[in-house]
Amino acid sequence: MKFNLDIPKMGYIIMVRNAGGWFGNSIEKQQLKAGFNKDHARYTHVEISGGGETSVRIAPPKTKIIDITKKYKGRFIRIVRLKNIEYEEKKRYKIAFWAASLCNLRYDYLGVGGFIVKWLRKHNRLFFCSEGCLWTLRKFDPFVLAGMTPDECMPADFNNPEYFEKVWEGIIE
Repeated sequence: MKFNLDIPKMGYIIMVRNAGGWFGNSIEKQQLKAGFNKDHARYTHVEISGGGETSVRIAPPKTKIIDITKKYKGRFIRIVRLKNIEYEEKKRYKIAFWAASLCNLRYDYLGVGGFIVKWLRKHNRLFFCSEGCLWTLRKFDPFVLAGMTPDECMPADFNNPEYFEKVWEGIIE
């Protein structure tokens, strides 16, 4: 199925496949080291969809609303949603609004660095992409990825079939 703007709904999770570069390659390597399979480890960024072309992107230097058709044009993405009937019927809207409240916060470089250098501690008011997504989802479903704290979450965790189901994947043209 070809990508269209009816696919990404408010509160869905957009997963972006690694396009190379030092940062993306480092995240992919850490995910492989953590035990994720090659397909799952290739997804090195996640964000909450605002519906249609909008998304809340937690990335350096700070969180902002983006147009996915421009930012990810030519990129391979996967869109997933939480496996929860209540989520689909009413919570995903609240999740998208809550994610948007993170806009203009700076990126948590130390939190990401903590995956490589274990003694680095995250800043408790800043987020990296997967941490912000899980923190937002937990506002409405405290059992998402049970047993994991948001600062331990990696982008590949959003491939977990126990909690998430794929809605679409492919290249945004």
